[in-house]
Parts: sequence; structure tokens; C-alpha cells
Amino acid sequence: MGNLFKYSSLTTKIRSMSSDLISIEGFKTLSECRSITDAVNELMHYKYYSNVFKNIDINALHREDIEQILLLSNLEEFSRLCKFSSSTPKKYLNLVSMYNTIYVLKRMLRDILSHRPTSLDLKLYSQYLGKKMNLNIEDLISSKDISQFIEALKNTEYYNCLNEVFLKGSTGIFDYALALDSYYFEICFKFANKELKGDEKKEVLSILGTRCDFLNMQWIYRTKKYYKVDNAKIYATLTPHYYKLSPDEIKRMTEAEGADEFNEVFDTTYYGRLSSKLFKIRPGLEEFYMATLEYLYTKNKKNNPYSLATLSYYLYFRELEISRVIEIIESIRYSLSSEDIITKILKLKARRSFA
Repeated sequence: MGNLFKYSSLTTKIRSMSSDLISIEGFKTLSECRSITDAVNELMHYKYYSNVFKNIDINALHREDIEQILLLSNLEEFSRLCKFSSSTPKKYLNLVSMYNTIYVLKRMLRDILSHRPTSLDLKLYSQYLGKKMNLNIEDLISSKDISQFIEALKNTEYYNCLNEVFLKGSTGIFDYALALDSYYFEICFKFANKELKGDEKKEVLSILGTRCDFLNMQWIYRTKKYYKVDNAKIYATLTPHYYKLSPDEIKRMTEAEGADEFNEVFDTTYYGRLSSKLFKIRPGLEEFYMATLEYLYTKNKKNNPYSLATLSYYLYFRELEISRVIEIIESIRYSLSSEDIITKILKLKARRSFA
């Protein structure tokens, strides 16, 4: 009964917000729009997007503009949820805020390391990221190279993990992104083990563990398919958290001779069996990762609605929805057919199940 009282009002609010999420059929209808104007008019049937795009001429916007508008709208909604929440949900949302901050830091790092202009107008993000995280957005924006960027983070919790990578002489986004991800997972696991109990703890750990498993599998697979990397170096860059993958399975994947042998090992694991359940044909790892998270978030919400599961379900599916909307609008702009969008962007035809 404790969780019922703790989450009753929040669950009611989230259920109302979730009713406005775009369904699979809704995405198919959006994919059939012939123009950007038609697509926006279709989105206007949803309260979320009618608020986002009011008084905006969508035809004058590029993908980056649309992406920024939708990302900011997501942060605004998240900010309202934070004000509504308290206790455990509030602490969980603090972790989500960290996730959003790390996403922006990765975008900035990618731009700096590739010597290109910033792909986001970061001044617009300052009210959501700067205050609570001690981030000096102005200093980050004005950074000309990676050393200045890291120096601008000196008084934040992200400085140590990124500076450690910098001192090793790394110049690639992967090493910096991995450092941020590893730090984030450590904080999240501590939260779950300290603050949560029972089924709620089990469900949050299932999501965290799955994310770690896939982070490891994706890195191992890329080294086998695209790079020549010594096995010792692969082991050194893996996250130390295993969920459905045993140490022996990780070892066999790491020591596989190539991508084909990796896939053979993968097929014998829990994830190989789940892939057969969710897909008609073998998906790519990234596609399967997204499907697995959809499956877990949906299952957890059904099993334990008066818990963090309902909140995390909504946050994940809103983030996924925004990503899909951006891709569909961009595809319509370049005159891709609805068949191509459904097959190549949404990748719906290969799916056997969505829950």
C-alpha cells in the first residue's frame, strides 16, 4: 500500500500524459504525409505537439532547428515533472537530469573533437542544465579546444572522469563518451541499491543492467566488424556491470575471431533468444537494443504501475517518439516514400512483437 499512496497522484498524471503518445498506427499515418505541412498538421492532433509548434513556421526550419525545438520542449516538460514530484521520484528525476546533461556534453564534445561549429544553441539549454549542475554554459560555449572545454568543467562532477581521459592523450569521442557513461552508471547503481527496495529495485536494475549489457555488446561487435583491437584493450573498456550476460559469454564474445563468430555466441545468450521473440529476422544491435528497452519498460509498467516504472516508461517513450518524429520529418523533406520510412526509419516490418 505504501507505493500506492506514494505514487498515486504521479501515476495519474503520467497516465494522462501517456495517452497523448503517438501509437504505432499514428507513426504509420505520419509517415504517409506528403509534405512537411501535412506532417505538422497531423502532429497538431496531439496536445504535446500542438503546444510545441504553435506560432512556428515549420517550413522555414531545418532538421537542426526542429530537433532543437523538440529537445527543448522535452526538457520543459521534464522540468514541470520535477516540480510535481517529491521523495523517491524526485531523486530518480535528478538522475534523468544528469542523463540529459551528459547528452548535451557529448554533443558538445563531438563538435569540439571534430573541429566543427556547435550543433545546438546551448544558451537555450542553460536554464535547464546550468544551475543545478554548476555548469558554466558561457565558458563551455567559448571553449576552442578540448583542454579549454575540460577546464570549464573543473568545478563540476564531470571533471575528474573526463580529465583522466584527456591526460591519457585521447582525441576520440568514444573514450570521452565511455567515461561519462561509466560515471553515470555508477551513480545510478548506487541510487538503486541504496534508495529502492523489492520489485521497484529489481525493475530499475533490469533497465540499468540491460543498458550496460548492450553498451558492452555494441562495443565488442564494432571492434570485431570494423576495427582491429587487441582483446586486452577491449576488456579494459568494458563496463564492469553484467546483467543477463555471464562473464563467460562476455569472454567468448570478446575473443571471437570476427563479427560472424560474435553473432554465433550472441545467438546462444538470453538476448539471442529474446531477439527471436521480438523479431522475424535478425536485427542490427542498435535496433534490437531499442526494442529490448521498449519491451522492458512496457513489461515493468504493466507489472508494477504504482512505482517508478510508470514514470520511466513515459520518459523513455517520449524521448523515443521525439527521435522518430525528427527522423520522419526529415525523411518527408527529402521525399522518402512512406514504405521506406516504415521499413528503414521506423523499422516496423521486421518486428514480431512490441511488448
